[in-house]
Amino acid sequence: MDNNIRRLGIIIPPGNVAVEREFPLHIPPGIVVNTNRLGRPDSNQTPESILAMNDTLAQTARDLAQAYPEVIAYVCTGGSFLEGPGNEAKPAKTIEQVTGIPGVSTSIAVVEALRVLGVRKVLLVGPYPHPIMKTEVAFLRHYGFEVPTYETFECMTSEANRKLTSEQIAQRVLDKRSLIEDCDGVFISCTNILVMDQIERLERELSKPVVSSNQATLWDVLRRMKVDSRGLRGGRLFEQHGVTAAAA
Repeated sequence: MDNNIRRLGIIIPPGNVAVEREFPLHIPPGIVVNTNRLGRPDSNQTPESILAMNDTLAQTARDLAQAYPEVIAYVCTGGSFLEGPGNEAKPAKTIEQVTGIPGVSTSIAVVEALRVLGVRKVLLVGPYPHPIMKTEVAFLRHYGFEVPTYETFECMTSEANRKLTSEQIAQRVLDKRSLIEDCDGVFISCTNILVMDQIERLERELSKPVVSSNQATLWDVLRRMKVDSRGLRGGRLFEQHGVTAAAA
């Protein structure tokens, strides 16, 4: 065994326990995930707490760059949209500026995923308190998406997020079938919830594309690494757009 292996880097909030579970299950052999965590004053799901992490991003990225990943992803949905419309790519730009390594931002990855799937009208599902959910609706509308309504678990802390099971999240989505019928697809927001194992099931039962924050971020990372995502069990996004990813 040696360390001659391809690497992708991820930067996550300190209380995030979902990304490190989901990403390794959906990448091919020969690629490993290296992680670093942002600083944060507390685990409260408030704009102030979430945005405070961005003050530590530059040093977190510099430290992670010492593992020499091919791409570094800022894997936090709220942290990449709460600064206001038009600032969603800022974390990725910061990563690139301080490390020279290509950066990915979750919110921009979500926008690109929804677009490539042809989703224009989307049901938003997330764990956040209402003020953050409303800001997320504004973010999506800024990029041209229709968001007729949203569904939230109203989790006030990161610890509350991690108590949600992927089955609970999938059932909440399925409970909204009547709303989804009038939409092009579903976006399940937040990188600190488990749901990737449910995406294929949801797409079968709803006959609509389903995008999650972690799925979109990983898809964007893999296509930048020119890795074919077909066969990695990430739903339509991975399966139908793996060729595009590999050829990008």
